[in-house]
Amino acid sequence: MSIATRVTLLTVLLVILTLGLYGFFSLRARKAELSSAHEQSTQLFASALAVSLQAALQDGLFEDLPGLIRRLQGAERDTEVVYLDLIQPQESAAFPAPATGPPAPTPGTAAGPSEPAPVPAARAEPTRAERLRRVEITGQPYGEHIIVAGRPVYAYMFPLRGSQHRIVAAVDILRPDIEVERAYDRAVRDAILTLGSLSLLLVLFVSLTVRQEMTRPLLRLVTGVDEVTRGDYTGAILRERNDEVGLLADRFNEMTRSLRQAREEILAGVDAKLQLEQRLRHSDKLATIGQLAAGIAHEVGTPLNVIGGRARVMARRADDPQAVAKNAEIIATQAERITKIIQQLLDYARRKATARGPVDLRAVCASTLDFLEHQLQTRGVAAVLQPFALAPDAAPVEERSTDSGHAGDPPPQPIVLGDADQLQQVCLNLCMNAIQAMPEGGRLQLQLHGLVRKRPGLDRASPGAYVMLAVDDTGVGIDEEHIGRIFEPFYSTKNADSDPDRSGGSGLGLSVSAGIVKDHDGWIECERRPASLGGGTVFRVYLPALEADGEAENPTREISTNTPKNLGKAPAKEAI
Repeated sequence: MSIATRVTLLTVLLVILTLGLYGFFSLRARKAELSSAHEQSTQLFASALAVSLQAALQDGLFEDLPGLIRRLQGAERDTEVVYLDLIQPQESAAFPAPATGPPAPTPGTAAGPSEPAPVPAARAEPTRAERLRRVEITGQPYGEHIIVAGRPVYAYMFPLRGSQHRIVAAVDILRPDIEVERAYDRAVRDAILTLGSLSLLLVLFVSLTVRQEMTRPLLRLVTGVDEVTRGDYTGAILRERNDEVGLLADRFNEMTRSLRQAREEILAGVDAKLQLEQRLRHSDKLATIGQLAAGIAHEVGTPLNVIGGRARVMARRADDPQAVAKNAEIIATQAERITKIIQQLLDYARRKATARGPVDLRAVCASTLDFLEHQLQTRGVAAVLQPFALAPDAAPVEERSTDSGHAGDPPPQPIVLGDADQLQQVCLNLCMNAIQAMPEGGRLQLQLHGLVRKRPGLDRASPGAYVMLAVDDTGVGIDEEHIGRIFEPFYSTKNADSDPDRSGGSGLGLSVSAGIVKDHDGWIECERRPASLGGGTVFRVYLPALEADGEAENPTREISTNTPKNLGKAPAKEAI
């Protein structure tokens, strides 16, 4: 409902209520006025009748009473007159209104053509006896409004006195209130018609006024607000009046002006921010390039220096075949190191597309330990590949509580869908890091577990089945301040003390491994084991298990064709 309609209805309702109350009290006053005029008219008729009858009684002209009553009754044709003789009750007579026909005969008297028949007046109307009693006691006229035959009537009774001023008779006048009711009905009808006409005129006037004075200015304001909503802050509303609507237009214009200024400031700030972001992005690129150049220079510079030094030694000792062979072998080793660094950099910068297929992680782990057999023996590290088992919290679904939050069963085999060569590279990098972290020897343990868990950061997602590869060593461990950065490119905690064969690490091994695992929809976790539990570091690699409908009927035979290509078909070892 619009504000114009509400204001119109409210105004009209208030006016109608006010006029209705005024009309109600006016009609009450009009009815009282009509009733009073009716009573006064009846009393005037009664006074004239009383004078005529009083004179006839004092002169003893009793036979002239009916004629006097009829003559006076002719002027008031709707008035009924009842004569009550208190001395001789049989002489009482009733004179109905002329319009009602001739009077009824009274028992004990003969009805003549011009004489009214006497009737027992006291029994003709129930309240007449009470009025007669009041008149006899007070000696004064008495009038009241009564109901006779279902019609309102004004009854007025006055006494008649004889020659000795004693009440000898009484006259009861019955005059219907029909004229009063008709006049009151006409007044009510006129009041209703007047009130309805005024209400319609008021509705039209208030509606036109409200639309002109309120609705149109507010609609212009709404149009301006819609333009602001669409982003147009250039519109303005003219102030046409010096009232609240004009004040609202001024405030709207001030708001749009403030919004324009704020938008200009925001756009200027956004432009400045974009320029700053571009400069920062350019700075980040330069910093990345600088870091990459520094890393390459550091990693490649050392073997190049070795190659240059050994080449000069070969030039000076060219006649010594044994020295030439030794230096040539060192040069070849350093060249291979440079090639490996460049290859790692290329693997990190652009990872090749993975050739996905079922991969048995047991075969991958066993082949890795076979490949690293020489390094394990040289460092004095005992390597153990534990048999595949379910994690402690990965019992079958029918054995778990429904409130545990797990969904599905843990995988029965350590088989995942992925690229065997890339997963071999992950396992090789983790094992190499573990071996290099144990310069004085130690224990390297590889564990494979099947479990059901939720992916970190996806608490609302359903749990899934995963195969976990844990690479556990008893080395020097990683400090807590380094754990958060070990997967960053070119970030390395290796030094010459932990890696005598190399001057530190390239910082790309864990970065490449993390990228490969992420490409396989998995993730890597790193944990430093407390010294009370033997110390060292545990790397846990989580890879989605191959779904049951994706497994081959004979996994061992199919997986044997998807082992790392550079390792051939080395037999899996459970302990080295």
